Amino acid sequence: MAVIDFLPDRLNNPPVVWKGFTSGEFLLAAIAGVIAGIPLAVPLALIPFIGWLAFPTCMLLMPLIVVFLGGGWIASYKRGKPENYIWQRLEEIRCRARLSRSMVLDSRAWEVKRTRSVMRGGER
Repeated sequence: MAVIDFLPDRLNNPPVVWKGFTSGEFLLAAIAGVIAGIPLAVPLALIPFIGWLAFPTCMLLMPLIVVFLGGGWIASYKRGKPENYIWQRLEEIRCRARLSRSMVLDSRAWEVKRTRSVMRGGER
């Protein structure tokens, strides 16, 4: 999305599409629903006369369920947080799973250790 510098920040925000989702979050929820529909279809495919039709049916119905039920949850989860909070959390999860190296997750104190003593003012 293009950013216009001279407008207030609230006008550059991506619009809410439906039930608290922005367009990117809506697409992410729909893809998660498609993926969640596959394991649900496996036991249904074993029922006689349903067979392989369970896969496309579950893969089309689960995104509707995920988006419908997840909309209220996502709106309350995002309340009071920055706009890109969900994307930052997803990136943190990716970094903790060692799938990305874009964030620094560990902070440690630095120590200065010297192997030789420091000579001050010409002492030898």
